[in-house]
Amino acid sequence: MGWDLTKGRGTPGFVGSKEDARYFRNDAAPDFEPLVIFQEFHGVVPDTILISEEFRLLMGLWQDPKSGNYFQIKDDGTKELAVKFEAQKIEVRTPILNRYLAARQLDAVLFLDSTVSVRNAAPTATFDHLEIEDSSNGKDACIARNIGRLHLDEQVIFSRVLAKRILQAPPQAACGIWPWDDIDPEDYPEFIIGESETGVPIKFTCNPDRLANYFGANPDAPHYLTPVFFKPDVMQKYYDNPSLYSVGDGGLSCAQLWHVQIDNDDPTFVAVFLGDLGRDVPQGEWSHWLSYNVPPTQKMSETNFRRSILGQFTTSKNPEHHFKTSYEELNRIWERRWGWPLYREATHNDKDVIRRLRIPVNDTSTEFQAQLLNLALILVDLLNERALSQEVSVDSGTKGIGKLQRFLEKHSYRYVDRDTSLLRTVQRMRSHVAAHASGSKGQKVLDNELSGRSPREYFQQLTSDAVQMMRDLIEFATQSDSRPA
Repeated sequence: MGWDLTKGRGTPGFVGSKEDARYFRNDAAPDFEPLVIFQEFHGVVPDTILISEEFRLLMGLWQDPKSGNYFQIKDDGTKELAVKFEAQKIEVRTPILNRYLAARQLDAVLFLDSTVSVRNAAPTATFDHLEIEDSSNGKDACIARNIGRLHLDEQVIFSRVLAKRILQAPPQAACGIWPWDDIDPEDYPEFIIGESETGVPIKFTCNPDRLANYFGANPDAPHYLTPVFFKPDVMQKYYDNPSLYSVGDGGLSCAQLWHVQIDNDDPTFVAVFLGDLGRDVPQGEWSHWLSYNVPPTQKMSETNFRRSILGQFTTSKNPEHHFKTSYEELNRIWERRWGWPLYREATHNDKDVIRRLRIPVNDTSTEFQAQLLNLALILVDLLNERALSQEVSVDSGTKGIGKLQRFLEKHSYRYVDRDTSLLRTVQRMRSHVAAHASGSKGQKVLDNELSGRSPREYFQQLTSDAVQMMRDLIEFATQSDSRPA
């Protein structure tokens, strides 16, 4: 028994002589295909360890440039470790390898070559009973162990174990790659779609193939467009990872992998059609949504009803959506009018702050404080102070809000006091409630501002006021742009 493929072999080349040379992807053993290739450069440049390109491409593996490890990008956008590099060791996850073997209908051949030596003067015959001569199960494994002495030092005895095992390919349908990537109908979860008169939840599968539709399918089942309701907290993980997820007016997206229509017009709940949960939400996300599923104590929002059922165009009533569109429009029109944007572009760790901003998904102090910080950063910290300073004369100690106030007064804006008061409120709430340990002073500021409202209700009003400010500033900039010089 020996090695069919040794370290450093397995690369493309020719077999035979010049007269009958034939090209093979593996010139050492044409019937074998290496999974790991050691490319040797004999000290000129660093040697390279490579993973089979076909393995990487078929299994959709991405290499992390920092660690060198390979990850499989799942349908839900998560990264799953597939190949791990550690010193001189490479580990490939067995399920990934088995799926590859199934897809290619290849058997994997594993080799073991282990040599251990110890200083021992006993006769070699003492260890004869440990020797194994080509023991095989006659099917998929064999092993051999030899005992001997090193020629350079007769006091050292060594054992060498050679083993080979064949992992047979699973059935091709086990690869999980199209056309064998269908979800088992029994794997679709059941979501709460109603409740009995005694409060017992009524659940039904989200499998689209088992739901009723407008074409007569499954007439006794709930309709595909049955709304399923969730706590607004279900969106927090998506808001907090804006580099991967995008939460917009009526939709949630994961990069370019998946998109699902959602009803988020009312900040107090999120709703998704039952069939969309099974069709558009990846299987890996179902458990997350299930944990926030609640009985339908509300109704679908009017906005979503008009859009999804009546096919009408209508604007959102959620101030968060108006805030984000108004912010972008204000900057665009302001720059067109004065040649510079009112707000600077956020950079570094703050570059996605506008996507993280939301009406708090719950009334916890942590969520409330986080959104106060985001709102203050967007409306106050990012004010274009340098451009404002070039437009008006102010004292050296005047900050952004003061510079904006002077600029708006110079151009006879109608709502200077209202808007600068709002910005100072946002700044004060950030300073006394969110940014530092508030103490009794911060609690007093918070109590005065809330005036009996919940933090979510207060923040929603604050956002609505900011939208009104931005809409008026847009009108102001537009009218200023149309005035004769």
